[in-house]
Amino acid sequence: MKRTLLYISLLIMVVMSLGSCTRNHGDIGIWFGTWHVEQITAGGTPVSVEGDYFFQFQNKVFRVSKVYGHEQLVESFGIWDENEEIGKMAVDFPDPTVYYIEMPGLEVHNEFTITRNSSKEITFSKKTNDGIEYVYRLKKQP
Repeated sequence: MKRTLLYISLLIMVVMSLGSCTRNHGDIGIWFGTWHVEQITAGGTPVSVEGDYFFQFQNKVFRVSKVYGHEQLVESFGIWDENEEIGKMAVDFPDPTVYYIEMPGLEVHNEFTITRNSSKEITFSKKTNDGIEYVYRLKKQP
């Protein structure tokens, strides 16, 4: 009986530790995971881009990646923070020497306004320094 309890306890500890590893330092809600950038508009006009962009959120780490074809990947890492009360999100790339993703509207410092926020789709926008409003529509990846 003691051996069975020991095995059950070990199994519970392993399951709990696996769950905590996927959400480093706590649950960040719907943001956690990989989001595909479905559409980008600039000043209301859809922007045509080569390849696929993906955003990933974990704890305070932000990753943007661009995939070309099946084998080429370019990525950059930054930090992010959300102010849920006012519907804002900031994404910063603190080291401009490693900021090299070319994505329409994305800059070293980004202040986004969240317009739609669900567990499957997120839409947010920002105005760049030159006054162009970019809108990003993201879809959660399985």
